[in-house]
Amino acid sequence: MKKILFFVFAFIAMQVYYSCSSHSGEVKGNLVSSAEMTVAIEGMTCPSGCAKTIEKTVAGLAGVNYSKVNFEEKTASFKFDDTKTSEKQILDAIAALNEGQYKVSNVEINVIKNLNGGEGVEAVEEKLVKDTAV
Repeated sequence: MKKILFFVFAFIAMQVYYSCSSHSGEVKGNLVSSAEMTVAIEGMTCPSGCAKTIEKTVAGLAGVNYSKVNFEEKTASFKFDDTKTSEKQILDAIAALNEGQYKVSNVEINVIKNLNGGEGVEAVEEKLVKDTAV
């Protein structure tokens, strides 16, 4: 019986300690922000040269963790940390290749922001679609 009372008391003490500690409504943690972008790319003439060059160039940018160009569909998909690189940096990197040979259009971006990497906090998702050619 003493053991049960000890565990009950310890449990209640932990509950009181954690509920009364300095959690003044302030949420602490790291904001993790990631983005997914899909684009249409005109001007590619071959899968092994053009498509791979675009893929490797974008993959080399800070914060980019996925870069895939589909030559047949003339599209590309990228995933990146938008606190380390921006949509504009990716588009500028593509536009700078082969003296401006590639034209990007139909830019679609999904931005997902999580607090503490998504642990127990809902993500805020923002979808942006831009039809202007770059």
